[in-house]
Amino acid sequence: MKIKIDDIGRIHMIDDFHPYGSIIFDVMDERIGVYQDSDDPEIRTAFEHIEESAEFEKYELIDGLKEVIEILEGNYREYTL
Repeated sequence: MKIKIDDIGRIHMIDDFHPYGSIIFDVMDERIGVYQDSDDPEIRTAFEHIEESAEFEKYELIDGLKEVIEILEGNYREYTL
């Protein structure tokens, strides 16, 4: 995995596969847009056409990512949808 910041300030979390997939964090002051991207041109075009992202307040995303880390590290609480 690589973390890169592009020329417009978006943070990319890129996997090590080819074609690569990535999660992009688009920082807009106190809001963060999170969406998926791909190195495959057909998939990238499809993602761009649907313009789908999740939007979070910066503090919400930070708190949520901390919880995800706890879950991944095995410090589970009761999490269900």
